[in-house]
Amino acid sequence: MNGKNESERFLSGKELYQSIIGKGSRDVHALVGQLLIELGFKSKLIGTTFLKDAILYRYEKSDVAHVCYTNEVYAAVADKLHSTPTRVERAIRTTISDCCEYGNLDAFGDLTHSRVATPGYAPSNTELISNIVSWLQLEKDKGHIRDSARLSE
Repeated sequence: MNGKNESERFLSGKELYQSIIGKGSRDVHALVGQLLIELGFKSKLIGTTFLKDAILYRYEKSDVAHVCYTNEVYAAVADKLHSTPTRVERAIRTTISDCCEYGNLDAFGDLTHSRVATPGYAPSNTELISNIVSWLQLEKDKGHIRDSARLSE
């Protein structure tokens, strides 16, 4: 992650957890939005909005073992945000790449005790979304996340 400024201070995995979860149960919409910003995803990039909606869609469908991202996840996000599945996929890929270069995906790796990104390697859209959804499910099971009544709206 060579593009990072040495003077920038990113949160560690433990600090990230405290910042995101805090002391009480959180709404999944607010939690995902804050998580993405804390990881360094830029809110000005449309891919960040697409990524948030893809994560929430996949979280809502987490009881389904296999989901086709192109035909289902990206299509649902595209319909909601008046785009195409191809543009959604490309924008998410671009924003993940940007976050790997300038953001703090290492903190999410620390948080989940896994390597999400390594120098020179950006996770695929599916890998990142799946990792975040798995983490959200674990936090839900611990009682740290409240499901919203209307995720898909």
